[in-house]
Amino acid sequence: MNEKEIIDVFQAVKAIDQAENISKILDILSVHLTRCGWDACLITHLPTGNLAHWQEHILANGWPEDWYQHYLARGHYRFDPCVARCRRASDPFLWSDIPRRDLDNRARTVMDEAIEFGLRQGVCVPVHAPFSPPLVVSASGKTRDLEPGAADVIGLLARHALQSVGRLRSEMRCFKKPVLSQREQEILCWVACGKTAWEISRILNLSEHTVLSHLRNAKHKLNAANNVHAVVQALLRQEIQP
Repeated sequence: MNEKEIIDVFQAVKAIDQAENISKILDILSVHLTRCGWDACLITHLPTGNLAHWQEHILANGWPEDWYQHYLARGHYRFDPCVARCRRASDPFLWSDIPRRDLDNRARTVMDEAIEFGLRQGVCVPVHAPFSPPLVVSASGKTRDLEPGAADVIGLLARHALQSVGRLRSEMRCFKKPVLSQREQEILCWVACGKTAWEISRILNLSEHTVLSHLRNAKHKLNAANNVHAVVQALLRQEIQP
């Protein structure tokens, strides 16, 4: 990288760190992706429950619309090898780092169809945190062979993007009104401690039916698939404390 390119990257990092909304972060990333011959970017959480609605966890969508709709329609999220690797990997990786010989037919189909839609190469930058599903930036485009150092630059910008997204979401939570009642919060705290509905009913001097009713309401409000998912969502919203 020459001096001008280094300055450009430094300014981009600074702009991402100071961004006031997620759309601005995506715009800055897109500028540098275009310079690398790429034009697609996605910032999302990777939920483990309720996979049919995984798209509700997308924070910024810069994927080509035709590929996004096709990906949804085919249910590719369940078989995407990049998603699978992001769940267990903590380091950035190129799509080409995933050996095709290790993929089953459904995973291979996801990668082959991405190429058909013009996404020939990509990079994923996953970040893992306690009590939270993985957060990932995925960038891609038509150019398969990147210039030397380009993947490192994208990885650097992506990590700063994830940090900035985390900051913005934290600020949003500070102003977000609680959705759970005090009793629902109390019951989820006991669930987080490993207590059953019957045990919680004895502790709080309630009927087991009442406890189960509060749990159902909490799961509905948090769009949670089960009690564990509800606890995680409540922790993320800071409605209960670990």
